[in-house]
Amino acid sequence: MFRSWKFKILVIISVLLLTACGKSLEDRVGEGLRSAEKVFYENNKFANEEIDGVKFYRPSSFAIKEGSDSQNIIFTSKNDTFILFNNPNEEKDSHLFYDLLKADETKKIIKEKSFTEGDTFGFAAVIENDETVELITSVGGSKITTLSTKKDIENHLSVMMEILRSIQ
Repeated sequence: MFRSWKFKILVIISVLLLTACGKSLEDRVGEGLRSAEKVFYENNKFANEEIDGVKFYRPSSFAIKEGSDSQNIIFTSKNDTFILFNNPNEEKDSHLFYDLLKADETKKIIKEKSFTEGDTFGFAAVIENDETVELITSVGGSKITTLSTKKDIENHLSVMMEILRSIQ
């Protein structure tokens, strides 16, 4: 009898500890946005890929889907798909994608953050989307979006910003 109580108390304590150690969605979003901001200001990736005259950094774990062109590049990594929209008519200081996001009342923005360095404008945003979240990063006239699980927010936002900051 004494052993069963010890076991039950141990299980309860374990569950409480595991629950307390898990990160909330707000924590994950905050870390992801800070990570994207850090990458935006570091801007340390160099282009290693080119499609139709657009040069950009492609992480080694990413593959480019067949049929991609300079304005719509589709990346895959494991089970994730990332879509890069590139508008060559927009300048580095363009707020186009940011303004479109803010004007879209159907999007439930969990949190977003904008960045400016010199004449370059960028932002990162996390949008509520049922079981997943939609991640958006943008620099000037280029934007990458993906659907992500909550546990991948920080890593995905960081990699997405690395790609955008490398575009030439």
